[in-house]
This record gives sequence, C-alpha cells and structure tokens, in this order.
Amino acid sequence: MGPESKARLITPEASASVRLNSWKEIANYLDRDPRTVQLWEKSEGLPVHRLNHQTRASVYAYSGEIDAWLRGRSNLAGGEAAEKLESESAPEPKGQRSTGMYILTVLALAATLAASFWIGLRQKAAARSSAPVLAVLPFQNQTSTDDFLVDGLTDELIADLGRIGKIQVIAHHSSMQFKGRQLTLPQVAAELHATLALEGTVAQAGNQTQVTVELLDAVNNTHLWGATYTRQAGDMVALQDEIASRIAIEVTQKVTGSVPQAVFPARAVDPNARKAYLEGRFYWNQRDLPGMQKAISSFGHAISIDPKYVPAYSGLAESYDLMTDRGILSDAEAFQRAKTAAQTALSLDPDSAEAYNALAFATYRQDWDFARAEQYFQKAIELNPNYAVAHQWYGEFLGDLRRNDESIAELRKAKDLDPLSPMVGSDLADGYLHAGRVVEAGDELKRVLDLYPDFLYAHLYRISLDTGQSDFAAAEAEAQVILKRTGDATPLQMVEIRRLVSQGNMDQARSEVRRLLSSRQGATFPAYNVAQLDFAIGQDDAGYAALEKAYRDHSWWLVTMLVDPGFSPVRNQPRFLDLARRVGLPVASNSVNRDQAER
Repeated sequence: MGPESKARLITPEASASVRLNSWKEIANYLDRDPRTVQLWEKSEGLPVHRLNHQTRASVYAYSGEIDAWLRGRSNLAGGEAAEKLESESAPEPKGQRSTGMYILTVLALAATLAASFWIGLRQKAAARSSAPVLAVLPFQNQTSTDDFLVDGLTDELIADLGRIGKIQVIAHHSSMQFKGRQLTLPQVAAELHATLALEGTVAQAGNQTQVTVELLDAVNNTHLWGATYTRQAGDMVALQDEIASRIAIEVTQKVTGSVPQAVFPARAVDPNARKAYLEGRFYWNQRDLPGMQKAISSFGHAISIDPKYVPAYSGLAESYDLMTDRGILSDAEAFQRAKTAAQTALSLDPDSAEAYNALAFATYRQDWDFARAEQYFQKAIELNPNYAVAHQWYGEFLGDLRRNDESIAELRKAKDLDPLSPMVGSDLADGYLHAGRVVEAGDELKRVLDLYPDFLYAHLYRISLDTGQSDFAAAEAEAQVILKRTGDATPLQMVEIRRLVSQGNMDQARSEVRRLLSSRQGATFPAYNVAQLDFAIGQDDAGYAALEKAYRDHSWWLVTMLVDPGFSPVRNQPRFLDLARRVGLPVASNSVNRDQAER
C-alpha cells in the first residue's frame, strides 16, 4: 500500500472527501488566498499533508478534514480565537505589511469562519437565481471499461434529484451532449443556462470503487462542495443507486440549506438490464422510426433480463405512444400497448412519473378523455417536477385545447430542463404558432435548426410557419430539404397546392390534389389529411365527409383539429365546431369571435 493509500486512512473524514492537491486548490476550497491558508496551517493547525520527494515536498489536503477543522474553529468564542491567534503570531517586521495584514484578516474572521463558509454557499446560490439550475455533467470513467455503467450513475443521479424536486435539474439528454467535448465550464453553463454544475469521476482499484463528486458555481467555475464515496466492489448497479441517492440528498441540502425528505424506491437491477435501458433512451431521443423500433427492442430486452425493472416499462410505454401513424402498428394497437406497459410500471411502482406521463398521453389521444389525461399529466409533474417530457407533452395537450398561455409556460419549462432537445424546441415553436406568435416561433425554429440542421420535425414546422406567412419560396426550400433527406415529395406537393390556392388558381390546385391522392404516398393518406386537402381547394362537402370518416376511425389527429392550420378555412363553421364538440374538445360559445380576433 503506497503513501497515498495510507493517507486516505488517516481519518474518517478523509475517506469521504475530495483530495485537494496544491496550496491553490486548498485556498480555492476555503475561498482565501494561498498565503492565508499557509499561515492557518502553521498557526491554527489547518490539516495539510505532505509527500516528500527528492527535491521538495508536495502538499495535499482532504476537504472532509478541512470541514471538521472549520467546525472546530467555529466552536471557539470570538475572544478566545483572537487571543490564541495573537499569542501565536510573530510581530510584524518593519517595512513588511503582508504577514500582518493576513493575521488581521484571520483575527477578524476566525470566530465565524465555518458558519460563514456554509452560509456563503447558500447565499451565493440564492444570489444567482431564486431557483438555481443544476447540470449533472457526464461522469468521467477513469478505469472501468463499461461506459454504460458510468452513464447509468449520471442518469440515476439526475432521476433522484428530480424525485426530490427541490432544485431545477437539466435533463439527461441535454447533459449527455457534453460527453467528451472539450469546453470550459462557463461555456457549458451558457449552453445549458445552468448556474450550478455537478461533476464526478468513477474509478475502480482492486476491490474498491470510488466515486468523487464536486459541486461548482458553473458561471464562475469555482468550488462549492465536494465528496468522495468509497465502497467495496460488488454489484456496481446497486452501488450506483445507493451512491446516487446519497449524493442527491447531500447536494440538495447544500444548495437549499435543508435536508430533503426523500424516499427512493428499493432497486436491485441487473447491470445488463440497466445497459439495455440506457440504449433504449438513446434511441428514443432520436424520435424517428428506426430509433423508435430500436428503443422498443432495447426496452424489451431490459424487461426480459429483469421483469420488474420499472424504467424499462415506462420507456416502452412512451415509445409505443410515439409509434402511431408510423405504418407499423395501428393507432389503437400502439396506444393499447402503451397503456399496458404504463399500467405494469405503475403496478410495480405507483410513484413512476414516466408511467403516468405515458398513460396521460394515450388517454388524451386515444380515449379523448381530456379531464383524466390532465390528472395524469399533473400527477407525473407532481412526482417529478424535473421530468422534461412530462412538461413537453402536457404543453402539447394544453395547446390542443387552446389554452395557449398555459401551453407555452409548460413548453418553456420543458426547454429550461432540456435546452438541447430538438423535439422540445420544435414543439415550443409549434406552441407559439398556435398562439399566433410567429416571430417567436421563427426564432425558436432557427435556434433548433442551427443546432440540428437535419432535424425533420423542425423543417416541417418551418413549412407550416412559412406557408402561413405566404412565403412559399422559403417553404419550398424547407420541403426540398425533406425530399433530399427522406425521398418524400409530399411536403413539396403540399406547398405547391397552397401556393396555387393563394393565387386563386383553384382548377390547377384541384388537379394537383387529385394527382397527389392518386400517388402511392397519397393513397395511404388518412381521412384526416384528405379532409384538409378538400377544404383547401374549396370542396367542403367532401372535406366534411372525410372528417366524419376520421371520426368513425377514431383518428387521434382529431384532438388537434381546433389548432391545426389545415382547417383554417372552416374552423368557425358550425359543422366543424359540432364535430369538435363530439370529440370532446372545449368549444366555448364565443369561439367564433375569439378565433376571428386571433386570425
């Protein structure tokens, strides 16, 4: 056992703390300059260790030992501390002020040093924001060969902080964008709009696993708190869960000043199940058909390994929610599978926010039970206020009900939690469009496309924005991107039809509609989309016949009919509003006047 290993065993505090490897690091930890810290080591017994080398010794200290020393200093009365320091300090030589000034500084602060350190931590956090935003950055893997286990610790820590709900925590998806990227902490903070950051490392040495964490002021890149957790190697996933829960509680306490009342579910997860789950979440975030299929496969694999692994059932439920209109499953089958998976998750863990979120989505889109769906969405957010997808889907739900201000508030919350999610940004832009706030919609779509130039949903929303503004050249350019990326010419044909209609060239527009519907792609159009085309070219009776078919088919798209720009020509007609009422959508008596004012 080498000198460094022996040093860890000096005190209990050293085994659960961060090692500080220079005078500068020790000084930064104490928020003082190095010469003051050196004086404290000589005159006050500040615990500093040395390693002797051939030329000179190097110094190091442990944050836990320093914290214990600070607590001891705080127990001295102000007068006792001053007398002690005065008796141990040498007179100030003539012409030299520096040592004397440092002693005066110590005399002034010694009695309250420990208390002011922790109070200062909370004051700094409060000064930055009334609601600090924490980014848990990807933990660094120092010795393990399996990154999924280290990523699992990051994921579980974010989940536990979310369950506590006292600090706003950036979502795993956005935090993981910085894995392997060489950026300064202030640069990361700027991209994530975070005020605090939690960094960590995982290392294995022999039969021990060591996790070291550090809480930082993300804007100024300064240390606030840290700890090291050393455990006997064994079930790595169980260790991760236990350590993640402890870190989440201690970080919350340091930031808020109070001990959270947190209860975490008992977990005993097979490492391979956790790995399959994390793979599933990675694919789920891609939001395209291949990604959804891989996500379902990965979540299913996790369940086959561990049939009681709740996150995998929730992930499966949310995946099936998004498999509608993909041409693989019928909407009814996809939603039923989502409900089954969500209900299984809730039978295993009644406090699964993700399961409630998935159940809310299916209840709203398939059952058209808007009151019960809202209860489920609100329950999901109550259980985990930091779950970005719950705020995102609840925002979409509110937007479809034309509760625009509430919708945008939820979608902005989702963006705050997951600022680098292209889907969240695109849905926020769509929410702005529903509210008639086209400038903000355009700005948000530009931000998303600057980050993700190939994200198709953002291009589709951009087409809707551009055609609504009669900027058909811009809409065509967006449609060309989709054609190049997917080979699908439908958006381009739709833009051309809208252009012809705006020019009053109805005969040619109708010819283009017939050509589109007779194509291979058009032949598979749902009745809901056929109705939009019919209304666009002025064939209202055909449009209403198609809408009635969509109603008989129980198309989930009907929940969007009050805000879908494809129905602008007929949105205030009695026949249209009557169908909306049958779907269960809220149609107030003054709907016509309000919609006319918005348009």
